[in-house]
Amino acid sequence: MCCQEKGLCMFPEKLKDKPENCTPDQIKECHGDDNQHPCAPRKTTR
Repeated sequence: MCCQEKGLCMFPEKLKDKPENCTPDQIKECHGDDNQHPCAPRKTTR
């Protein structure tokens, strides 16, 4: 997804801070009941 690759927000008009700092309520408002937040960079685990 392009927003993950470039760190861009899908809903910049609703963004108050960085996408990774969105509250669960903000994520639900923008992305519905999806447990993943597509706008926040994913942390890689090794």
